[in-house]
Amino acid sequence: MKTLTLARHAKSDWHLPDLADHDRPLNKRGLATAPQIGSYLEKRGIKPDILLSSTALRALSTAKLIAATLNIKPEKIQPVDDLYLASIPDYQRVITGIDEAASASHVMIFSHNPGTHKFAHYLTGGNEIDRFVTCSVAIIELNINYWGEIGPDCGRLKQFITPRDLPPV
Repeated sequence: MKTLTLARHAKSDWHLPDLADHDRPLNKRGLATAPQIGSYLEKRGIKPDILLSSTALRALSTAKLIAATLNIKPEKIQPVDDLYLASIPDYQRVITGIDEAASASHVMIFSHNPGTHKFAHYLTGGNEIDRFVTCSVAIIELNINYWGEIGPDCGRLKQFITPRDLPPV
C-alpha cells in the first residue's frame, strides 16, 4: 500500500504581465494559505517521505512553505521539470521513476492544473473532486506495492482539502 498526496500550487501573483508563466511568484493569499494547509496536514500526522515539485516558482514556493510546517528541510524537495504543466503520462513517468530502494511509502507532488485534477481522477476512477482550486490537496491511498505499478483506478481518495475547508485563523 502506498500513499500519494497531490497538491496544486497556492494562489499566484499576476501583477507583472511581462513575467514568464514559469516565474510567477505566490501572491499574498498564496503565501498565507500554503502554511495553513501545511499546518492542517502536520496536525493530522501526514508527513510524506518524498516531496517532488514542478520547477515553476509558484509550485516550489508552495512546496517549501508546506514542507516548513511539516519540519521537512527545503533541500529535501526534488524539483522535476516534467511536473510543470504535467499530463497524466508525465505524472506516471515521474512516479514510476521513484527509486524503490528509498523505501518511500508516501510521496507528495506539487504541480498545476488541469493535470493535477485529471491525474487524481485517473487514479481514483471517480469524480469526487469537483474543482481542484489553488492550494488544494488530495490524499490518495494506492492499492499498489511498488511505485511502478501505478495506473488507472488503483487508488481511493482518502481526503480532499481546500483552503476553504480549514478553520478560520
